[in-house]
Amino acid sequence: MTQAKNHANPPRTHPPGARPARARLLILAVAVGAVGWLVVVILGAMYAMRWDGAGKQVAATQPAGDGMDLQYYSCGMHPWVILPKPGLCPVCHMDLTPIDPDKFTGEITIDPTTVQSIGVRIEPVTKGPLVQTIRTVGTVVYDETRVRDVNIKVSGWIEKLHVDFLGQKVEAGEPLLDLYSPALYEAQEQYLLEYRRRGGAGPGAGARAREDRFDLLEAARTRLIYYDITPEQIRRLEESGFPSKTMTIHSPHEGVVIAKHANEGMRVDEGMQVYRIADLSKVWVMVALYENQSPFVEVGQRASMSLPYLPGRTFEGEVVFVYPYLDEKTRQVSVRLEFDNPTGPGMLKPGMYASVKLQRTLAGERTLVPRAAIIDTGERQIAFVSLGEGRFEPRDLQIGIETTAGVVEVLDGLQPGEMVVTSGQFLLDSEAKIREGLAKMTRGTMAVDQEAVVAVAIASDLGSLPPEAADALGGILDRYLEIGDALAGDSVEGIRADAQALAAEVERLLEIEMPGDEHFWHEHGEVATVRRKALELTEGPDLEPARAMYADLSVAFGKLLEATGVPPTYSTEIHQLHCPMYRAQDGGVIWMQPKGDVRNPFFGSTMLRCFDERSVLPRTGRRE
Repeated sequence: MTQAKNHANPPRTHPPGARPARARLLILAVAVGAVGWLVVVILGAMYAMRWDGAGKQVAATQPAGDGMDLQYYSCGMHPWVILPKPGLCPVCHMDLTPIDPDKFTGEITIDPTTVQSIGVRIEPVTKGPLVQTIRTVGTVVYDETRVRDVNIKVSGWIEKLHVDFLGQKVEAGEPLLDLYSPALYEAQEQYLLEYRRRGGAGPGAGARAREDRFDLLEAARTRLIYYDITPEQIRRLEESGFPSKTMTIHSPHEGVVIAKHANEGMRVDEGMQVYRIADLSKVWVMVALYENQSPFVEVGQRASMSLPYLPGRTFEGEVVFVYPYLDEKTRQVSVRLEFDNPTGPGMLKPGMYASVKLQRTLAGERTLVPRAAIIDTGERQIAFVSLGEGRFEPRDLQIGIETTAGVVEVLDGLQPGEMVVTSGQFLLDSEAKIREGLAKMTRGTMAVDQEAVVAVAIASDLGSLPPEAADALGGILDRYLEIGDALAGDSVEGIRADAQALAAEVERLLEIEMPGDEHFWHEHGEVATVRRKALELTEGPDLEPARAMYADLSVAFGKLLEATGVPPTYSTEIHQLHCPMYRAQDGGVIWMQPKGDVRNPFFGSTMLRCFDERSVLPRTGRRE
C-alpha cells in the first residue's frame, strides 16, 4: 500500500534551473509594473504642468470668443486648473467641480448677510453745482493803503507831547506835540511883518505896491502851512500879533498810533518820522494757499472769516489781490483779503489768527460722487455700483475736478441716481480682480508661440562709418558676443583669447578718424572703458568676477554702440536687453546679444531667461 500510495502521489521534482527561472519571471513582472506606474505618474505630472505652466490658459484650444456659453470646471485643491469639461484634476486626480458662470463676469454677487458683516455702505450719485470750498488760516494785518507817517518838516525841539503812547487813538486835527523851532519862529515873525505892512498900506499906495504886499504875505502864509501850521493857528497868530515860542503839530489823519519816535525834550530834524498812524476801519487778512488750490481763487471772490474767540460771528469780505509769485520754500501762494472792521468788542486787531473759507462755484449742473466711492489705482479710477440684492458691478470712471468737500466730478461712467459703494469696496475690488482673472483665462488664444515685438532704440549719432571702422566694430561685436555666450553657459573657457582679440580691435578702431568729427573719440570716453575691461578679462578671472567685468564692459559698449550704431554690413540684428536682478541696487545692467532666445550672461543656467526690457540697436545713421 505504501508503494501504491507513493505511486499515486509521485514526488514533485523540478528540472535543474526551473525554480530560478520562475523567480526571474516574477521579478520581471514586478519591474514592468513599476515602470508602468512610473510612466503614468510622469505623464500625469506633464499633463498637470501643461495646464499649470502654459500660461494657465486652458481654454486657449477653444475658438476665440467670450467663452461665456461654455461650462468650465476647476479643482478645489488646485484652483488654477480650469478645464472645459468634467473629469479628474491632472494634479491630484480629484473630481473637478463646475464653476459658477457668474464668476466669469465683472459682476459680483455677495450674500446680504456677508454684505452687512463686511460693512458695505452705499450713497447715491447726485447732480448739482460743482462748488470748490477752500478752508485755511489767515492772519489779520494792517491795510497798507491806510497807514500814514507823520514827519517833521522843520528842525527843532519837542516841548510837549499830547500823544505819548503806542496804540492811542487819534482823530484828524488832534494835537500831537508842541514844537519849538527857530525856523518856525522866524516864519511867524516874517508873516506878522508882512501882515502889518499890508495893513499899513494907505490909499496913496499904488496898485502895484498893494499886489506886491499881498504876494509877500501869501508867501509867508504858505511857508507856515508847509510847516504843518493850520489856518486856525495862523488866525490866532494874527489876533495876538506876537510870534509864539512853540507851535502845535496836529494829526493829519485818523487812526491808531502804531509807531512813535518822539519824546519830550527830544531834538528832531527835517524829515524825521515821529508817528505812524494806521486807519483800522478796514483790515487785510493774509492767507497762504497751496499751488493746487490757486486756480480756484480769483479777485473779487467772496470770503468769510470767523474767529475762535468770537464763536458764532462771521465776517464777510472779498479777495482783493492774488500775489503773482510762489514761495519757493513753502510752495504756497499768498492771497490778500479785505474786511470791514466793526468797532466794539468784535474789533479785528492786526496779529489775530482767523479761520477763512473761500467758496467758488466752478460749474453748473454736474454729476457728483463721494470721493470715498472711488478707488484710484493711478492709471484707473473705479467705483462699484450697487445693483441690489447683494449684486455689485465695477465701473471704470473718467473723473474731473475733486473738491475739498470730498466730492468728485464724474465725466463718464456713472449716472445720477445710481448707488455707489463708499465703504468696503476694497474687499469687492479683490473679488472683482479674481473674477476678472478667471474671465481672462477662458478667452483668447495661446500666446506662447507669438514672436516678441521688440522696440527700436534711438538712431545713432553717426551718419556713416568708414569701411575700416565698420570692420573693426564688427570684430569687437563678434568677440563680445562670444564672451557673453560663454558666460551664459556658465563657462570661462576661451574668454581670455576673445578678450585679447577684442582689445586689439578696439585699438585698431581708435586709430580711425571719424569723418566730420575729429574729436569723436575724445567725446566718447566709454571706448577706453571697453578696452580696459577687455584687458582685465585677459587675466583669466573666475566665473563671477568675469561676469562683473562683463557687466561694466556691456554698459560702456552699449553707450558706444548708441553713438556709432551697428555697422550696416553686420549680418546679425543686435538686441540690447536689461537684467533687473543683477546689481539690482544700481537698477540692473544691460547686455547685447543677437536676435533670438534670451541668454542672460550674468546668471547663466540659474536664470537664463531673466530680462525685463529689450530693444533693437539701430544700424549706423538710421532706424531699423
